[in-house]
Amino acid sequence: MVGLVVFLAGCQATSEENKEAKVSSAKQAVSVSVVHAIEQQPVYKLKLPGELHPYESVDVFAKVKGFVRKIHVDVGSKVRKGQVLAVLEAPEMDLQSTVDGARSQQLGANYEVSRRRYERLRKVKQESPGAVSELEYEQAYGAMLRDSSALLEGRFSHRKTNQLREYLIVRAPFSGVITERNFSIGALIGDSGVPFFKLVDNDRLKLKVVVPEVHAQSVSDSTQAEFSVLSNPTKVFHAKLLHNAQVIDPLNSALALEFDVPNHADELNGGDYTEVNLQLKRNRPTLFVPKSSIINAQAGVFVLRLVQQQVERVPVKLGQSQDELQEIFGDLSPNDSLVLKASEELANGQKVNVVK
Repeated sequence: MVGLVVFLAGCQATSEENKEAKVSSAKQAVSVSVVHAIEQQPVYKLKLPGELHPYESVDVFAKVKGFVRKIHVDVGSKVRKGQVLAVLEAPEMDLQSTVDGARSQQLGANYEVSRRRYERLRKVKQESPGAVSELEYEQAYGAMLRDSSALLEGRFSHRKTNQLREYLIVRAPFSGVITERNFSIGALIGDSGVPFFKLVDNDRLKLKVVVPEVHAQSVSDSTQAEFSVLSNPTKVFHAKLLHNAQVIDPLNSALALEFDVPNHADELNGGDYTEVNLQLKRNRPTLFVPKSSIINAQAGVFVLRLVQQQVERVPVKLGQSQDELQEIFGDLSPNDSLVLKASEELANGQKVNVVK
């Protein structure tokens, strides 16, 4: 009986060993095709959302406090740089200007009197030495200098008041379109913090686009954009790169770009959302492999490299896609042999047969 049990156990052990040998043999018998990564530097398109902004936009405030006397423009008015938008009035400023003007004239008369007195004393002193005392002569000279300084101060004060009166005229800082007006005739403005007008330059627009970090190195000074807007989806507009932030924003891991968009025909509006196609090109060649060579698993994204016919999993990051090829970044070179049809069933270190 004991011999029978031993015999059966031996048969069972032999059966399990045969199964393991078959499994091991099956693993060793896996045949794979290999491929080499292609190093290239293609031009590719990247589709991103964008937004159009006016090239210039400003809230126009009155520089001084006053009542609105005249308004020459309204919402939708096109204005030129320096054009008068509105006129304010401030009666106390007019009064101050009159007072300063009168005072300036009085100081001018005082200076003229002291100057003539000094000139007379100087002439007498030159013609008749000793006829004028040194004290009287110096006092006349000091009075002339004092009155000269007072006149200069009075003139600057009058000029300042007149400059403030000039601030009662509200002018356009640049050419554009009025998009907002917040006060009417008779209103008191100056301290509320609310702008009188909002002015935008819609003749030229800025297209703002945010490019993901993985594509940031593909942006160059020659990068161009094609875009369309919902209000005119059949027409494709073109724009040239204007500004490149040069720094990745840590909040969204992206690079901010601005494109220059001429809008002389008023076909576009600031604030429009757009669908942008960027023409990009890497600043150096990168590696591309067939999409079938990439494994995207829970453990990560990797390819299978063969080293002496043994499988080695190499982690990679994905770039842009081009037809049947996928751009990858990792510890790889064009000379590496990669499994053409990668599978998670191929374990790290497993031996395979290469089919040529």
